[in-house]
Amino acid sequence: MSSIVALPSLAAAQSSDYVYCSNGIVCMMAPCPSGNALDLTTGNVVKGVELNTTELPPLDRSAPDLSDKLYAGKLVVRGSIRHRGQPNDPPMLVVTKIERSSKKSERKRCAAR
Repeated sequence: MSSIVALPSLAAAQSSDYVYCSNGIVCMMAPCPSGNALDLTTGNVVKGVELNTTELPPLDRSAPDLSDKLYAGKLVVRGSIRHRGQPNDPPMLVVTKIERSSKKSERKRCAAR
């Protein structure tokens, strides 16, 4: 069973390990809550998350298959969920490091609706 976790403010955001995956929502323009983030510490799934990879090291960010692996939930990443300015803006997973490949069970939990 998935649950939605309370989101920390930008200042109080804590780093954790996440599996990010597409939730099947197709967007035509930003903001686009087209992903879920499974927090591996708590087991909670944060739904409707945008992804920000600008804080990844340049070598990781430039990997040709990074987007495909992220949207398929194939990577465990280090980062934090940040709530943005407007109440209607989706939370954002800010990724700072790629930790490892995800397990099949982690991918399934992330994508669960």
